[in-house]
Order: sequence, then C-alpha cells, then structure tokens
Amino acid sequence: MSKVLSIAGNYFDNYFNPKNVRRVELFILQIAIVSFLLHLFVIYLGSNFPYFKSLQHSYLKAIYTPFSFILFYEVFLLVIIIPKSISEFVGKQFEVITLITLRSFFHDIADLDLIKSINTSNPQFVSLLFDLGAALVMMAFTILYYTIYQKNRKSEKINELNTFIHIKKLVSLGMIFVLLLLSISSFYTWTVEMIDAFRLNIKFPNPNTVFYIDFFSIMIFVDVLLLIISFIYHFSFYVIFRNASFIITTILIRISLTIEKPMNYTVIIIGFLFSIVSFYLYSLRSTKESPERHA
Repeated sequence: MSKVLSIAGNYFDNYFNPKNVRRVELFILQIAIVSFLLHLFVIYLGSNFPYFKSLQHSYLKAIYTPFSFILFYEVFLLVIIIPKSISEFVGKQFEVITLITLRSFFHDIADLDLIKSINTSNPQFVSLLFDLGAALVMMAFTILYYTIYQKNRKSEKINELNTFIHIKKLVSLGMIFVLLLLSISSFYTWTVEMIDAFRLNIKFPNPNTVFYIDFFSIMIFVDVLLLIISFIYHFSFYVIFRNASFIITTILIRISLTIEKPMNYTVIIIGFLFSIVSFYLYSLRSTKESPERHA
C-alpha cells in the first residue's frame, strides 16, 4: 500500500506542479476567449438573420459563457489544493460558490429588459439585487476567513506524516478523474437540454444544476473520508469539531444549489458563518496550546 501511495504522490508532484497548472490556466483562458467570441457570433446570427431567430438573445448573455470556463478552472484548483491544507481547501470552496453567485448575475441580467424592468416590483430585477448583495457578503466572509487563516498559519504548518500527505494526493488524483468524467457528462446533458430549449422555446436549464450539484455531493464524502483518515494520525475533539464544521458548510453549499433565491443565499451565508466562527474558536484554542499534528 505504501508503494502505491508513494507512486501516486510522485505522479501528482510531476504532473500538477506550478508550471503545468499554469499551462492548464492558459489553455482554459484560451477556450474562454474563443467561446466568448463564438457566443457573440451566434447571438449576432440570431439577431440579424430570420433563419437563426431561435438563437436571438441579449449580447450580455455572452458574458456568462467565458465566465463558466473560468469557474471551471477554479474548481480544478479546488481539487488540486486538497493535499496542501484542509483550511485552504475550504477557503477555495468559499471562492467557488461566490463565483457561482456572480455567474448567476451574468446569466440572469441578459433576460432583463434594462429599459422597462428596472423597478423593485419586478421579481427579475430583485433577483439580480440578491445576486449582487449575496456576492458582496460572500466576498467579505471569504476575506474574513482567510484573515483568520493567515493569522494562524503557523499552527497549520505542521509536520504531517508523509503517508497522510500521499493519501491526500491520491484522493486529489481521484477527484481530478471524477472532475473530468462529470465535465464530459454534464456538457453532454447541457447540450441536449439547450437544444431542446431552443427547439421548443422553453426556459433554459438552471446552469448550477448541470454540474455543481453532483460535484459538491461528491465533495461531501471526500471531506468525510479525509476527516476519518486524519483520525489515524491525530485524534482531538477540537480538530474533529473544526473539520466537521467544514463538512457542514459543504453540505449547506450543496443544498443551496437546489433551492430558490433568496433562501439559497441565506443557506450559503449560514454555512460560511458556521465555518468562520468554528475556525476562529479553534484558532483561540491553538494560540493557548502548542501546535498539534493534524490535517
């Protein structure tokens, strides 16, 4: 088993070093640029040629497309950050759900009549205000979380056993494989649903249900798995509570993806607060005691 873990660790280090991650970033950004221009061209066809009338939409809709690829890259970073630190891993989850909220704004604003519908009695306009307000609150809480983390980073930087580090790298490799499978499957499903929406002139599918529900469902079990494995190397009530609070936040994020506004944002913010308060209380305890070995 130790040999398998060592091979997985070396494979992770060789293929997911900063240089290769940068290559992935540039590749995804190139796809984002091409997709943005292509989407603009498709909308142009729908706006100027009767044959493509079913493709007619606001040009603002094109902003949503490249932003989706950028968001996918953030999810990729979330997966490969697993071996570094559970605390950083949770912070990256905060970033991802905040970007999903911003993407919702770009998706919804294209359906709003910017001349006639700017008033508080319009549910679509109010929905956009929820997107903006929630995104600002999430951004503030993410900054607060990282502030607490940076102040207690020394207690986080402990001498973990190499075996546990390799286990986390193996888990990360598995999640990368899952991410690829989910991406392919979700893209196919989204394509079919979008074609049906154009053909039948029905509402487009919820973009958050295409990929992120399944992804965050899997992340819940990954969090639990890492928590249980960490008990082999260190068992502490404080670490259990801190890591359990992180799992609860992941569960709440997953739940938020299937409920309507503004309750979804309320659930997310509660999840953020629970992790932040738990982490802060844990940090108070860490400053009074010597750093312990934990994940």
